Amino acid sequence: MKQYFYMVLAVLFLLACRETPDPSSQNNLKQIAPISKDKALNKGTSNDFATQAAIGSMMEIESSAHMIKLTENPDIQNLATIMVRDHSVAQRELKEIAKAEKISLPQDLPQAQKNILAKLDSLKEDERNFYYARLMVSEHEKAVKLFSQAGNTANNEKLAQFAAGKLPVLKHHLAEADKVYKIMQKIIGDKGDYSIKIEQSQSKAKS
Repeated sequence: MKQYFYMVLAVLFLLACRETPDPSSQNNLKQIAPISKDKALNKGTSNDFATQAAIGSMMEIESSAHMIKLTENPDIQNLATIMVRDHSVAQRELKEIAKAEKISLPQDLPQAQKNILAKLDSLKEDERNFYYARLMVSEHEKAVKLFSQAGNTANNEKLAQFAAGKLPVLKHHLAEADKVYKIMQKIIGDKGDYSIKIEQSQSKAKS
């Protein structure tokens, strides 16, 4: 009886720790708190690293929030859930540093990123999953490079510490995004030149 009891506990524990959301196009976005705006962040000196880091986090949070709602693919949902969770924490920490150090931060995405979100929403299910996975790879390649440099050269000690502390998380995100991207490549592989079309659409959106 004891062995059965412990077996049940083990199963319940594994289910509780499982990060994959229920695969349904009716996923509830109540788990995602809206990005609040703070007037204090409109004032202060500008910092290139802080600006780019804030835009990157907003992009990863918002694109992932879209995917949690729209996709039925459990690999994509799991990746998106991790992105929302970790980047929301990072964004809150960055805002606290910015307020303490009197650094201004953008609180809205630039138009180029908004165009990418619009493109994401316009695609069909399998194309959207592929697009999102590839986007997470490219976004985190840029983030790893940005945070690596800032951890060594940032002219603000708190920002340098923030960058160094978040770098392992970003590297983990990149590895996870790359795994999911490879899965999506297999799913959509019969479309031939689709990856080229995705790269072209991203380039147009950023220009």
